[in-house]
Amino acid sequence: MLLLVKNIRNNFQAFKVLVGINIKITMLSTRLGWVWWILDPLIMMGIYYFLIKGIFNRGGDNYHVFVLSGIVSWQFFTRALTGTTNVIIRNKQIIRQIAFPLPVLIAIPIVTNFFFAIIGMFIIMLFCYSVISVLTIGIFPLLFMIALLSYGIGLFVSVLNVFIGDTRQLLSYVLRAGFFMTPILYPASRLLESENISGTIKMILQLNPMMWIISAVRTVLIDGGMYDWQEYSLRLLVILLIIQAGLLWLRKNSSKIIKML
Repeated sequence: MLLLVKNIRNNFQAFKVLVGINIKITMLSTRLGWVWWILDPLIMMGIYYFLIKGIFNRGGDNYHVFVLSGIVSWQFFTRALTGTTNVIIRNKQIIRQIAFPLPVLIAIPIVTNFFFAIIGMFIIMLFCYSVISVLTIGIFPLLFMIALLSYGIGLFVSVLNVFIGDTRQLLSYVLRAGFFMTPILYPASRLLESENISGTIKMILQLNPMMWIISAVRTVLIDGGMYDWQEYSLRLLVILLIIQAGLLWLRKNSSKIIKML
């Protein structure tokens, strides 16, 4: 972990340039540019609001904001994680020519999507302006946790994609299933209190870190409250251990990766 921080510090200028390029490319990939990053979660919110609230008459008050907070958080996680999948193969010339550290390279899509996630969170704040207070700053540690979680898993999938080219496609199916098993369209309590789900499956589903994170995001932005910092610290520790394991995995396979590139 300390080596990662040192590598980022030693390659900070190159890292900053690559992040800037990545942001520009992402915005230029569509005609609407950065405006699409505002419209996308709003359109998704409208679709699910119409489905759940309009057709099934479920959801309750402020359901549109409830769904939007879940979508923005989940999109940040999935886009950051998906972005790490091809990052090694896509930047093989940089790796070969200047021996750019792989752990730093994998962090680029995470930072890029962090920028767009902030935009999404400010959209939610516009809907929930009445509860904005000093406690609202608590949203940034949660975004940081999502970034670290994406990075930790990304260390594994980015390496796996070098050896198994279909990793990105397989990951898309996992994330698609994860969307419905994560409390994005419904509260976490609905899942945990369901009599149709066995206790074992509930325990497995509770291992999903995004379940707690999304609930915490709603506590801050919708309820104007603050999450449990002890719970946050414990979960952060687990994520840091995942990152450390991912860094060891990357270091172990780095020579093989260079040869395959």
